[in-house]
Amino acid sequence: MMLGERPEGVVPLYIGKAETLGKSEGNLSANIKGIETSTRNFARCGDNYAYHIGDLSAAVLPGHDPKKINYKYIDWAASLFEKHATDAPVLKRKVFFWTKAWSSKNLGPWVEFGPTRLTFLEYLLIGLASSAFGDVLLNREGLE
Repeated sequence: MMLGERPEGVVPLYIGKAETLGKSEGNLSANIKGIETSTRNFARCGDNYAYHIGDLSAAVLPGHDPKKINYKYIDWAASLFEKHATDAPVLKRKVFFWTKAWSSKNLGPWVEFGPTRLTFLEYLLIGLASSAFGDVLLNREGLE
């Protein structure tokens, strides 16, 4: 997730990944299974609870069971919206979503490392983004 309208260009807001394989050996991950037709999981960004859009919706829109509100997303809501816990949320700025299918043969930001595995790439990108854009980055994991 990123901002795209700043003088410095694209500004990352959140960096995440969805693995191809699930927790059971060799099975397709539930996060991407049926991605072409379902919005529930959609590569960890789905509209179901325990997924980014669903949990953000619970923090932004009224009427959700308080037990379903993940407090990380209250911070996201405050960062992204003029008002939250409202029927008519308004974004502070345009927010964009970008995704890429990653191959273990792809190079990350440091080509000296050679081909970069997805899990390692995620940590590299979060570290880079937290140094350059720590004032807006919504990632928490690996930063404390």
